[in-house]
Amino acid sequence: MSMSSDNKGKIHGGHRRRINEKCNLMGFEFLEEHEQLERILFAVIPRGNTNEIAHRLIDRFGSIYGVLSAEADNLEEIDGVGKRTAEYLSDLLPLLGVVERSIMKDKSVVTLDTEDKIGEYAKTLFYDKIVENLYMVCLNSGNQVIRSDKISEGIHTSTDISVHKIVKTAVSAEASSVILAHNHPGGVLEPSFQDCVLTREIDAALNVIGVKLKAHIIVAGGRWNAISGI
Repeated sequence: MSMSSDNKGKIHGGHRRRINEKCNLMGFEFLEEHEQLERILFAVIPRGNTNEIAHRLIDRFGSIYGVLSAEADNLEEIDGVGKRTAEYLSDLLPLLGVVERSIMKDKSVVTLDTEDKIGEYAKTLFYDKIVENLYMVCLNSGNQVIRSDKISEGIHTSTDISVHKIVKTAVSAEASSVILAHNHPGGVLEPSFQDCVLTREIDAALNVIGVKLKAHIIVAGGRWNAISGI
């Protein structure tokens, strides 16, 4: 005998209530990973079995991070995930970076005058990036952020760095110094030989227009590393 839709609704509603009660009692961070994803899905899937959807997503993408960093088109391939849900999930990781930079701005004008501050700021640019990207952060003479720009986006493991575009952007922003930051999707924090060669080339080009290359940061696996020798 099949279960009626009313009974299914009651079961799913009861499950959602138990997840919410557990979250309120223990805190979101202490939920099981699939429960955390379920609770996220509550906001965009008002009815239905989010437990099964959460398990299918994690089975396919490996973790919550894998789910949130997946392309929306790939998320839509999962049974129960529609376009609206896929877009919602895809927006969450970049939102984390937006929130962190907003927190910095709320405290004061963002001033990047130490390597630690530079590295932590750079991390916020790459939460949702699954291919290699290069960003450039322009600073004024007080090391305060003027603007951040994506210079290039690669495919999986490399990006085409345009020295001309970097120089042009620095001039346009009237920057006193700049920070470069790119990610290594494979998780390796050490700079490649090409990273070091390009850093020296960019540094030399910026020196011509009187702009200092303050740092070049590599971000991988939620960590950062500065290329030395600048």
